[in-house]
Amino acid sequence: DINVGGSSMPSFMTTSNGLVYFNANDGSNGIELWKSDGTAMGTQMVADIFAAGSSDPSYLVNYNGMIYFSAESSLFGRELWKSDGTASGTVMVADINPNGSSDPIDLTVSNGILYFQAKDTNGVELWKSDGTSAGTSMVKNINTSGNANPLYLTDVNGTLFFNASDGQSGIELWKSDGTEIGTVMVKNINANSGSNPTRLTSANGILYFMASD
Repeated sequence: DINVGGSSMPSFMTTSNGLVYFNANDGSNGIELWKSDGTAMGTQMVADIFAAGSSDPSYLVNYNGMIYFSAESSLFGRELWKSDGTASGTVMVADINPNGSSDPIDLTVSNGILYFQAKDTNGVELWKSDGTSAGTSMVKNINTSGNANPLYLTDVNGTLFFNASDGQSGIELWKSDGTEIGTVMVKNINANSGSNPTRLTSANGILYFMASD
């Protein structure tokens, strides 16, 4: 019973090294990063990232034995973070948007690369990270005149698929191998207005999705 005075509302559960990680609200520290070994004694807050409020860790994913997530802090806004399960080992990966929050979402691992959506001066685009600040970069400025808004990031046999808008074709199906030249539209399914692919799902090496032609 994490929050004895109410509900802790645990969410974004993912596993790493035999533990489950999630966000929760204990009623006094706000929504922070927690971990559990499945026992009451082994369920504890990992770190109080935002002491004056809630860091609200979101989109938790296991990458190379560590937990990566999006979190809010008082100094940097919402940026990409990682944790090894200890307070001292819970740190921000990179300050992607020095002018505010980069708001990383849809964290997804594909072929050894951590991908996510984030925003900086180029707008909302596809980003990647190897877990270091120097190794965190935009994959491609897909929409040079606005926001690509890549969503539904999904790995299929080492290729990342997602939907995005290049500012000309509407929202269509895209794929990436982690390079700028290898980030391309798969097909312009609806040339009139964009097919808006959603619910991307990998099954038996094939990508399935919903779209409108």
